[in-house]
Amino acid sequence: MSKVLGPLSYENGHQQNFLGKNGTNPRRMVSDETAKAIDDEVKEIVEAGYQQALAILNNNRDLLEAIAQRLLETEVIEGKELENLLNQVRNS
Repeated sequence: MSKVLGPLSYENGHQQNFLGKNGTNPRRMVSDETAKAIDDEVKEIVEAGYQQALAILNNNRDLLEAIAQRLLETEVIEGKELENLLNQVRNS
């Protein structure tokens, strides 16, 4: 749910003419203003997710290096060893 758009669902548009040359947005059956608001919200969600992933990786850089080194040595990490490594992850 978006604070800007609310708990709404927006249908995908259906192309009427060859290659969508009917002057409307072939992706959505919404106004250009609403389409921009949707795009802005999606961009904000993706950016927030990216920043969170980056923070998790930075906070766990030492663990990431240890896992990479172990993979270079063994090519596979599985079972209890994998579980033990993943239990060491610090959230952002």
